[in-house]
Amino acid sequence: MSASLSNEQIEDRYFLLGQVEILSTLNDLAHKREAVSVYFNGGQHFILSLILSARPDGLVFDLGGDPKSNALLEKAEQCVFMAFPDGIRVQFSGFNPQRFSWGDQDAFWVPIPTRIIRLQRRENYRNLLPIANPFRAKLSDQDGDLIANWPMHDLSVGGFGVVIDGEPKFKVGDTIHRVWITLSPKTNLHCAVIVRHITQIEKHKGLRYQIGFSFVDLPRAMDIAVQRTIIHIEYERHRLLGK
Repeated sequence: MSASLSNEQIEDRYFLLGQVEILSTLNDLAHKREAVSVYFNGGQHFILSLILSARPDGLVFDLGGDPKSNALLEKAEQCVFMAFPDGIRVQFSGFNPQRFSWGDQDAFWVPIPTRIIRLQRRENYRNLLPIANPFRAKLSDQDGDLIANWPMHDLSVGGFGVVIDGEPKFKVGDTIHRVWITLSPKTNLHCAVIVRHITQIEKHKGLRYQIGFSFVDLPRAMDIAVQRTIIHIEYERHRLLGK
């Protein structure tokens, strides 16, 4: 997000604030049966859901496939909804989800959000990663040989960045056959990546380079894992800062 934008410009560009626009966007997700990820407990848990109805008196969404996760969501004070219709990131918060009978099925209900974030893919936030025990990006070629093993600087649902000493051996536009990133002890991300930018950084100890990569055909399950990781990182950062 550009630092040159005023608060009003940021709201105009990235947020839907009017109830008519908000209801229209939510009902469009419902009409298209767009998959929605619902995160809660600081991103430690989530369900995959569908929006069933959006009216001024509340938002109704489907239960997830895991009964244990549904039971945990009933006890959550807040949750975060995230969907990607046509490559656009739609995100909003819900409060005090309540389980109830909706027609002949059970569902969840939350109040209609007062604002919705809408971001084009190219505008995805890149979350700075912790310096201690950083995530590492292991790049390999078509033969499986390791090209690089770098600590990561930032991460988004679209890609990631690194900062390295010395000039890299590839150029902007190059496709790297595979990156392997361990997001958690049980979750590994692996796919091809494209080099999007290489920026020279001058430091007192010599030249460093900041490199941005974008994921290529990231499987849906891994996309969700990245979203979950980002939310957890932000939750921990806010918790440590006392926000």
